[in-house]
Amino acid sequence: MPDGVVHWFDTVHGDAEVVDDGHAYHVPAGSIDPPARHPGARVHFDLQRVDGVEEAVDVRLRQSARASRHRHHFGSLEGAHGFDTKGRPPHAGAHPELRAAAGHPVQVARSWATSVARGDVDGALALYSPDAVVHTGEGTLEGRAALSAWLETSPAFGCARHARIVGADDGVIVTWEAEAPGDQGFAVRCRPAHGAVAEQWQLGAGVSALAAPETEGLPPVTLSTSGHVDERAKAEALQVVAHAVATLGEPVLFARIKLAWEPDPARPRPARAEAMLDLNGEPLRAHATARSMTEAIDGLQHRLHDRLEHRARRREDLHRSDGLARPGTWRHGDLSPERPPSFERPAEERQLVRHKAFAIGELTPDEAIFDMVQLDYDFYLFVDLASGTDSIVERTEEGTYRMVRLRPSTVALGPTAEPVDLAGVEVPVLGLDEAIERLGASGERHLFFADAASGRGSVLYLRYDGHYGLITPE
Repeated sequence: MPDGVVHWFDTVHGDAEVVDDGHAYHVPAGSIDPPARHPGARVHFDLQRVDGVEEAVDVRLRQSARASRHRHHFGSLEGAHGFDTKGRPPHAGAHPELRAAAGHPVQVARSWATSVARGDVDGALALYSPDAVVHTGEGTLEGRAALSAWLETSPAFGCARHARIVGADDGVIVTWEAEAPGDQGFAVRCRPAHGAVAEQWQLGAGVSALAAPETEGLPPVTLSTSGHVDERAKAEALQVVAHAVATLGEPVLFARIKLAWEPDPARPRPARAEAMLDLNGEPLRAHATARSMTEAIDGLQHRLHDRLEHRARRREDLHRSDGLARPGTWRHGDLSPERPPSFERPAEERQLVRHKAFAIGELTPDEAIFDMVQLDYDFYLFVDLASGTDSIVERTEEGTYRMVRLRPSTVALGPTAEPVDLAGVEVPVLGLDEAIERLGASGERHLFFADAASGRGSVLYLRYDGHYGLITPE
């Protein structure tokens, strides 16, 4: 039962053509399975002779083909067995990852928050238990319709932002912090049970976003808070960051402050103050924790001052340096030295130190390029499935791909996922000594030639140590 590649398929009449080892076979209408009805598909088929002409029949898609026009679409493990399941695989649901170990409460809350942030109302509703309730400031919600309306009107629905998830004694707290002035934060306390959300409480705004008054040359400073933070602490934090920005003599594109109070007995420093500045495209961050919010803001002020001073000294040192690394020395900010792709060994000192012989398989150009990219090679030796000849695919200096066949063939490449240039060059027939002499004189990094003894395609290449390596079919 031969293998081949679908060369073309006529969607009007239903017939096709299959190519294998340089031979093209006509496929009558109705003799090809629907999954194989596209150019480039790798197929199994049988041959039958009709009026003295061989035709391909019973053409069906070859399973486990590594590359096709959908070669970047890989499968998933949705619906697969969990480590704690027995018998037949369960039906795939909206959240198959929660079946393992009955779903940890934090993992259930994280999956719910991910669905809400993506705008996936069905995925979020699938995580609620049948009798789940949500407590809001206006009352209690029950039922799929009420929960769906509450989710779609929440500030976090479809925001495409990660939520901050913290486990608590009475559940899990999910918080979306506001990132820009005018944004509304959103915080919810969840009580998961048996791998589903059984009850939720909406915690007011939870997070607020304010903008510091704009002054000349300063951008608005965004302030977001979590937990109980009073207005005095907000004003102090805004003043600290505004004063740090005012001392800079360069553009400040963005400034953000985060103040959080987490009254957890396990935390010796429940107050946290963070600041992030975008200094003309260069991020600068500072944070401090303390037993009170006032101490945290004071620590943030000192940390910001130290970071800005360190940045100024480093930039001054870089201005004084030419960026060139001296022999035996290295300094932060030095340019990376240019390294040659291989050791520059004279041609008369090179030797053949490696000979690799292996069974090369029949592949399409797409499969050969895929293997070459995965292995990070500059070339790849294979047998072209369509023409049945030894061939090579290689990268060009422009970043494209080129294919060379050992013997000229009229069989076209067919559709490929990447643009491939089929070179019509004549491959030389050489002995090993002649190939070494030609590669040394050409200055190239590899040479594709037909071995004079075996007639098969071989590749002589320059190794990283400056010597030669040889690849031949087994």
